[in-house]
Amino acid sequence: MILASELVTKRLALSDMGAELYTVLHKGEVLYEHLTEEEYFDTMEDLSQRFYETGSPNPSELDTRIIQKD
Repeated sequence: MILASELVTKRLALSDMGAELYTVLHKGEVLYEHLTEEEYFDTMEDLSQRFYETGSPNPSELDTRIIQKD
C-alpha cells in the first residue's frame, strides 16, 4: 500500500524533473545543448562508450553547463 504522502512526494519529484537543461562541451565547443536530464545521461553514456571504443573524446576535455528553466 502506498501512502498518499508518498504519492504527492513522487509527483512533486517528477514535476521537478526537467527543471534543468544541460549543454555538453568538448574543448569549449558545444556538442549538445538543451538536453533534459534523461537525454543528458543517455548522451554521457554514449560518449563513454565512444571513448572506450575510439579513445575520443577524452572525458577530461568535456564540460557540462546546467541551465535552470523558469
